[in-house]
Amino acid sequence: MKRPAVACLVLLAVYVGLAFLNDDRGYLGTDTGAKVATLGMMAEHDRFDPDVGYWAEKWDPDGRLHPLFVTVKFDERWVQVTTLPALYAAMPLYELGGYRLTLLLPMLGSVLAALGGRALSQRLGADDTTGWVVFWLIGLASPLTVYALDFWEHSLGVACVIWATCLLTDAAESRRWVRAGGAGLLFGLAATMRTEALVYGAVLTAAACLVILLARRDVLGAAVTGVLVSAGLGLAMLANVQLEQATLGGTLRSSRAVTAANIAGGPTTTGAGRIEEAALTTLGLQPRLTADTYLLGAALLALLVAAAWRARRDDPGPARVAIAGAAALYLIRAADGFGFVPGLVAAAPIAVVGVVWGWADRWSRRVPLAVVAALPLVWRFQFTGGAPPQWAGRYVLPTTIVLVAIGATRLQDLDRFVRRGFVALAVGVTAFGVAWLSVRSHDVARTGEALAKRPEPVLVSRIAHLFREEGHWYPTEGHRWLTVPTGGEEGLLPPVLAGLGVERFGWIDLEGSELPAISGYAPDGSASVPFLSGVRLRITTFVKD
Repeated sequence: MKRPAVACLVLLAVYVGLAFLNDDRGYLGTDTGAKVATLGMMAEHDRFDPDVGYWAEKWDPDGRLHPLFVTVKFDERWVQVTTLPALYAAMPLYELGGYRLTLLLPMLGSVLAALGGRALSQRLGADDTTGWVVFWLIGLASPLTVYALDFWEHSLGVACVIWATCLLTDAAESRRWVRAGGAGLLFGLAATMRTEALVYGAVLTAAACLVILLARRDVLGAAVTGVLVSAGLGLAMLANVQLEQATLGGTLRSSRAVTAANIAGGPTTTGAGRIEEAALTTLGLQPRLTADTYLLGAALLALLVAAAWRARRDDPGPARVAIAGAAALYLIRAADGFGFVPGLVAAAPIAVVGVVWGWADRWSRRVPLAVVAALPLVWRFQFTGGAPPQWAGRYVLPTTIVLVAIGATRLQDLDRFVRRGFVALAVGVTAFGVAWLSVRSHDVARTGEALAKRPEPVLVSRIAHLFREEGHWYPTEGHRWLTVPTGGEEGLLPPVLAGLGVERFGWIDLEGSELPAISGYAPDGSASVPFLSGVRLRITTFVKD
């Protein structure tokens, strides 16, 4: 027990050190900013109530101009977050040490996921040394390194799924029904934080039951396993619903799951758009929905598959050429500048080894590979519109990390040059992500500081998620925020401004954008403020005419 404990503490210490590269007032994405804004309001009122409030509710009762975009009203509360368990676990940490201390939760999630990867590798026949290689590669050379440094629930959700996968693998080996129930509880706990965990739970459970039927011809075992997983998942979900009902008077996660299901079946999210986002989530080296992104990602996948496949043959020469070619594509991406690497394959190249060689095991050991079969369903049900600005396809992270665990287990069978090449690529792209988070956090913090110093009593943003990015500064002293995300909403502004008796306000949009016509106000000068890399904001002062 001492060695695992020491390894976990060392990994945690590395995460803590890396976290200090970041500004604690800037984050990996807008969802984190929304959580920080909520934690700030909870700490200010000293209660476990996720109400972020709305100062303009009197004039805008539907919240169409709420500064934190997509805020939902529950009775008299304005709620921005989509999950409560992680938020409530973070509340005492936030009050004790601010945002930096809350990062212990995602760090713990990544450590537990790395341990889960080690446990999974041992179930796949790895020895102790290989198990520790898997641990360190998941901990320090996978997307979970990046997600350990930002307050998101992804690492915790992945940890639950990967340990549930271990338990289901055991259940597929023999009648370990207690472990089947434990897997269900873990899937349910993951689903309270990440909706896609429901898909992974269903597919992995179906795979385990299928293996029990085909390999062991145990009809009773398959039926009992399915029932126990379902019961465990339902119990965890029910407990979360009760928590939400007690604190909000409504439900968050179940409503979100229903919304995802409705979106998946709707006409607006089928066809080319969803296929494009699925391709980007799987392959993308660059964060844009363009043909060159797909071609570059497909080329990278082909090279990595060739390297993994040929590296176990007598002549590893072609595999070495392929891994060198893959390295060249990563260099091309790095030359393009800092930004998200949104693809599963691009952000976790070792996962390709898992796909290529994970099928060599006996039936019961193939259960973890069901995470590949889950991908089409995840693509179908994931929320659309956010594929480019994410690291490693955050909706498919369980697939990524399980495949990294399988691939890392198989690395020892590859040619040494190719093996080292895969590890170098994984370390390199992860370091790129850590560096990008550092740059991004400082950029977001600098912008928030500039906005907080503006003299106008009200700031209005045309950029939907801008104030969600700046969660550290919410609510600001001296002026108030509003968001007008689409055209046509400007007509709601005059009554709000008149109600406050505002003589001037600041309008925030991107440089080069067309200024709106605001009844009763006229533009009177503008200033430019740097935002993210290559992006500048224009703040135009409007005065009452």
